[in-house]
Amino acid sequence: MKRRAVLAALAIGMSFPVLADDQPPGKAQPPYLLRLSDIMVATQVRHFKLWYAGQVKNWELANYELAQIRASFEDATRLSPNIPVADMTRLTQPAEEVGSAIEAKDSAKFVRAFDKLTLACNSCHQAAGFGFIAIREPRTSPMLTSPLSDQAFRPK
Repeated sequence: MKRRAVLAALAIGMSFPVLADDQPPGKAQPPYLLRLSDIMVATQVRHFKLWYAGQVKNWELANYELAQIRASFEDATRLSPNIPVADMTRLTQPAEEVGSAIEAKDSAKFVRAFDKLTLACNSCHQAAGFGFIAIREPRTSPMLTSPLSDQAFRPK
């Protein structure tokens, strides 16, 4: 009997429409648009993961993270067309070099290309007036450090 009561209560409860939105009827919220800073924070984490994937020669992961970084550049260009460096072309060549190093599975070439990509990121930050955001090669091992170790926090 108790089992039937529980099942009946569940059936009745499930028959009511569930409101997915807590807004009053006819008052929909505008869609959320990513901010450039949101895209860049995600890109910074990918930068960190790209570096460590290259360090441990996980070329498949490195290739994936590079593809995600490239997609982030495209998103930044599309969603923030008014930033001074909206075309992001200064990042294209270094990203291509990282891709070539990954394809060749060449660790030394990867390190050089990664450094160029990092310099290009910082160059973009400078051009956009955000030079105080300085990206660098991550510090120490991935298991002992923060994924934000690829940012220099001390002011210049």
